[in-house]
Amino acid sequence: MDNKLYKEFAGYYAAMSNHRDFKAQLECILGLYAPANPCRSMLELFAGQSFHSIEALNKGGIDVWAIDGSNEMKTLALSSGFKKAEQYIVGNLPESILICTEKVKFDCILCLYHGLSNMTMKGVYEAFGYMKDLLNKNGRIFLEIHNIEKMMEYLASPEIHVEELQTSEKTDQVIKYAWPGEKISWNPFDYNAIVPIKLILESSTGTETIEFTSQDRIFSAEDIMFIAGLLGYDSRILTEEIPGRSYFGNSVIIELSVNA
Repeated sequence: MDNKLYKEFAGYYAAMSNHRDFKAQLECILGLYAPANPCRSMLELFAGQSFHSIEALNKGGIDVWAIDGSNEMKTLALSSGFKKAEQYIVGNLPESILICTEKVKFDCILCLYHGLSNMTMKGVYEAFGYMKDLLNKNGRIFLEIHNIEKMMEYLASPEIHVEELQTSEKTDQVIKYAWPGEKISWNPFDYNAIVPIKLILESSTGTETIEFTSQDRIFSAEDIMFIAGLLGYDSRILTEEIPGRSYFGNSVIIELSVNA
C-alpha cells in the first residue's frame, strides 16, 4: 500500500476498506476448530484497524496480537477496542513476525483482505517460515487472496466506480473515492499491479481530489500452496460448503496447517 494513503490518510483508507462483516468472518474461521481444541490465541497480520482481533476480544477467551506497518492504524485500533497496546506491533512484514518469537504461540494466524499482496514472493516464503515457528500443535493460518477468475473478468471489461463514504453529520464534507480510479498498470515481468486511487473531498468551500497508487502483487492459490508445501505445510481451499464462507465474497480463502 502506498505510504501516503495508508500512513498519512489512515482514517480515509480505513473507511474505504471496512465494508466487511468482521464478526461473521471470524465466526467462520473459529468454527473450523474442534470444540475440544478451540482457538485461544490469535495473531492478525496487516491488521489495520484490527477489527477481526477486536471481535475476538469481544467474544472472550482469546489472546490477540496484531502486526501492521502504520502507527496511525494502531491508534485507530486502540480507539476501536484493541485492549493491549503492547500486543499491537508496528513494523514491516515479514520481519516483524520475529518479534513474536518466544513470546507466545498461536492457534490462529490471520492474513486477510489480500494482505499477502503487499509482499514479494520471497517475502511470502520468509513469512511462512517465520509463522511456522509461531504455531501451536494444532495451529492454523488463514489467508485471503485474489480470485483470479473474477480479476480477469474485471480486466476484460474494466469500469470506474465512484463510491461515497458515510461521513459525520457534524460536517458538510462529502467523501468519495474510486478504487481503481484509472486504468491499472502492470509490471511486464510478474503480476504486480499499480492501481490508481482517487479520493474526492467535497464541501461548501470546494472540491479537492487527491490521487494515490496502490501496489498489489497477485498470487494464485497454486502459488501460495506451492510455497507453503516447500516449508512443510498442508493446505486446502475453503469451499462454499463451509458455514460462513460466503462472508468473504469472491476472495479465495486458504487454510495452512503444519504436517503431522
